Amino acid sequence: MTRLTANSTALAALVSLGLAPVASAEVVLTPEQVQTEGPARAAALPGLRNLLQAEREAGLPQDRLLCLDGSDRPCADDMALITPSGVSVQFGQGGAMILAPADMQPYATNPEGLPVPRGNALNAAAQAYLQTAQTNAAQVLGIAAPAQADTAEAAQPAPDPQPQPSAEGQQDPAAGDISQLAENSSDGPSRQEQLAQQLAAAQQQLQTDQTPQGDASDARQPAAARDSHAGDEPRIPEAAAAQFEDQRIASMALLNGVLQQEIADGLTADDLRCKDGSARPCGDGGQLVTPEGVTAEVTETGRIIIGPMAQQQYRVDEDGNLRARGSNTEAAREAAQATAPDAAALSGEGEGETVNETVTEDNARSSDEDFETTIADAIDRAAAQGEAARSSDDDDDDDTLQTLAQVALGGLGALAVGQVLNGNREVALNTGDRVIVTRADGSQQVLKDDNALLRRPGNEVQTQNFSDGSSRSVVTRPDGSQVITIRAADLSVLRRIHVAADGTETVLIDESVEVPPVELTELPDAPAPRPEAATPTTEAALREALAREAAVDRRFTLTQVRSIPEVRNLVAPVDIDAITFDTGSAAINPDQARQLATLGTVLEDAIAQNPREIFLIEGHTDAVGAAAFNLALSDRRAESVALALSEYFDVPPENLVVQGYGEEYLKVPTLTDERANRRASVRRITDLLASAQ
Repeated sequence: MTRLTANSTALAALVSLGLAPVASAEVVLTPEQVQTEGPARAAALPGLRNLLQAEREAGLPQDRLLCLDGSDRPCADDMALITPSGVSVQFGQGGAMILAPADMQPYATNPEGLPVPRGNALNAAAQAYLQTAQTNAAQVLGIAAPAQADTAEAAQPAPDPQPQPSAEGQQDPAAGDISQLAENSSDGPSRQEQLAQQLAAAQQQLQTDQTPQGDASDARQPAAARDSHAGDEPRIPEAAAAQFEDQRIASMALLNGVLQQEIADGLTADDLRCKDGSARPCGDGGQLVTPEGVTAEVTETGRIIIGPMAQQQYRVDEDGNLRARGSNTEAAREAAQATAPDAAALSGEGEGETVNETVTEDNARSSDEDFETTIADAIDRAAAQGEAARSSDDDDDDDTLQTLAQVALGGLGALAVGQVLNGNREVALNTGDRVIVTRADGSQQVLKDDNALLRRPGNEVQTQNFSDGSSRSVVTRPDGSQVITIRAADLSVLRRIHVAADGTETVLIDESVEVPPVELTELPDAPAPRPEAATPTTEAALREALAREAAVDRRFTLTQVRSIPEVRNLVAPVDIDAITFDTGSAAINPDQARQLATLGTVLEDAIAQNPREIFLIEGHTDAVGAAAFNLALSDRRAESVALALSEYFDVPPENLVVQGYGEEYLKVPTLTDERANRRASVRRITDLLASAQ
């Protein structure tokens, strides 16, 4: 995230002119509220915090604060009291000034630190005052002011960057006191005076500048002209929108910035499209998207607001770029096509190089052990590699992907950050046991050895590596049973068969089974996750929750289940609340592992009754921290849960599939440090898999 900077020489110059705070203020908050709410709001809104701090260091007079709509003070309860730069504030009984809550903030900040409209209920007044706010903000930040308001809006507004939570083990790259920035020695006395004079002049004109102009109000077309489908599609009452709009904006501020830019460029409700590609009006339950791909909803007055997070096709990354998410990713689209896998190991063509190995305590990881390389160390190493680690301009990258299976036997560390694999996948992070790749659409995938769960001490592993990178491995256990797995070049499972000691074969996974392509519009609706729903605690309740059958009359591949959320959600997940992890760690200590007894018993019994049962163990993180970090961490933790279930409760590991989703699917839609989003869950996906028929 771009760090907000300020010209401290300019700040010092403004303070030297006597623009010091005055004591008079509107009394709103108690001292206790100031003490508790002040730090919390500052942590949640760092961009606005930094802008307010810059203004205060410049000598912000409290008697120069204004009501956003231009009305006389005191401001109405639902109207923001703002600084010259547009930061909404509140006061305590002693005159202490703190940030107002997010729903009373008319602006977010863009990567340069300038205010841009949030698009909430204050949007009309925020648009009218925008140019003045940006001019004043540019003065105190010591940066060039935009030529006009629209130029600033063209930069997608960044949400106030969240401090990286200790729960996910990362430090905030923007952390630091702005007052400690080095003074710019190139700013001479004349520059100081110029900045001071400009700010003083801007403050004197605030009342005039903030008055909404006729042209601004005329830009809002009559609802009838902008929303001709209002009678044929659902519309949201304004009162209902007021209940959730601010929360959506706070949790998707960057994406909402994209929407607000489209609106500023003239987008109306009639310009929206049906998400499924059908013609307007959209059918029952149809979703609307903007030309840029933001899922949106329309109120009864024709106002466009951002849609729910779960329906969004994109997210906006730390650099302000749109990134595909969910079923809109390249991986999901490829999986939906249901193309039959093509692998030498699957067809049996040719002979592969054979490698034999005995798994011991020394080369097998247990659930109470962490991985050799921490993700934080992997990120540091990736940064150090830089551009030097990137591959050459040679377009023939097939050999890199083809050797992944061989590399996996000794660890995935041979792949360098920046290296491009075939399929236009660029290595974004390598932890040694996992590789995070970025696709052309900005989405990320985790590549890892799907056989890791089978590497238990005492097992004999024979692996045939074929020239196309696919492999066939046979894991023989001390009891004589075997697990035969065929993997693709990216190490994902194509087929898995359990062979009992008496020779009985059970097909667990088979990606070669023909299935029709996935059409999302033909899938039944899945119930949305309920954050308030209690996790089953008894064996009977858990068994019932996991045994619920999917309400669908077709089957899917494992890749489709893993990659397409609408398919996966046909069966409800059950959260595993018994496990918590240390910061940045994926280890589960034995005391915590014993808390999995109920789940372990239920899974073991289910598999004993039906050896074809397959359970998906998922890992999730909150939305703070780097996306690649969160994806790798969530996948590691899912693996640890699966290992613990096998080690302590004899759940057959071949019946478990692990998958991390990072911050992609938040249980609670918030960008903050939310414990409910740091979770592991389990789904019974047997009824979804074609191989289980």
